[in-house]
Amino acid sequence: MDKGKRLLGFSALLGLSILGCALLYGFRVLISGRPSYLYLVQNILLAFVPFLIAAASVFLFSTLESRKAKAWMALPAVLLWLIFYPNAPYIFTDFIHVFNRVYLRAAPGELIGLQALIWYDIVMNAAFAFIGHFIGLVSMWIMQTLLDSVWGRLASVAVLGLAMVLSGFGIYLGRFSRLNSWDALFSPFRVAGELAEAVSDPMAIFFSLAFALFILLSYGAMASFKGLTLLAMDDDR
Repeated sequence: MDKGKRLLGFSALLGLSILGCALLYGFRVLISGRPSYLYLVQNILLAFVPFLIAAASVFLFSTLESRKAKAWMALPAVLLWLIFYPNAPYIFTDFIHVFNRVYLRAAPGELIGLQALIWYDIVMNAAFAFIGHFIGLVSMWIMQTLLDSVWGRLASVAVLGLAMVLSGFGIYLGRFSRLNSWDALFSPFRVAGELAEAVSDPMAIFFSLAFALFILLSYGAMASFKGLTLLAMDDDR
């Protein structure tokens, strides 16, 4: 029960972070007079889905007494998590709209100038991308912890490594093939076809592996910090 309360409390904090990003977006609309970047709000809500799946898995596993039942239940849980996880780091690709200045149409009579609006867009997109990616990393940590307990350390690391590579391709398919997580559920053959085509494209492989490496490095940094925190707690005892 204590674990459940802590998880709910942490969920509330993540919700506040998302609300903070939404306020940044709201201020952007206020100062520009245009509802640009609305997709950022949608994308960060989608980034919260893998965390919800991971948190729900924790509560579900707590109701199962049999280790065998948990081991079987872990498979659909990790597959469902993997379908939605790429939405978290995907937000970094939304920077392309800032680089292309798609939504920078500042008239002389507006509240701030074009240069200030560019900097605000960079900060706002960075906030959405960082919070979304962080939520995804937390969900990954939770899933690894669950898999460690039912499948063992080696299996969980192998699954996580595969998940990072597949997530890189998922981000590519989302940005360039305009696929989303729901297509994996309702149009699996289209997704498989696009993935097969991407594997034969050097640019797609480079893009996907670059994102996979980015996920690996950032997850490794978070895991190291988490381990340092646990070590400090042990010393306090």
